[in-house]
Amino acid sequence: MAAEIRIPKLGMSFQEATLVEWMFADGEEVQAGDVLYTLETDKSTTEIEAQASGILRVIGVEGQTYRVGDLIGTIE
Repeated sequence: MAAEIRIPKLGMSFQEATLVEWMFADGEEVQAGDVLYTLETDKSTTEIEAQASGILRVIGVEGQTYRVGDLIGTIE
């Protein structure tokens, strides 16, 4: 079963963030703990790590803004 990659809640007032950059391309293998992508809010830039190992399937587009909980990819 694929592990979902969703925009995490990073703070109490955090509602949305911009997906700045994927560190791996669609179809690449990732390991749990690898930095997958970077998010930017009005207050900070944060690197988000993979929570599972497998093949990355990218859904989210760099430069787009997403709300907390939005699905931006999976790890198969």
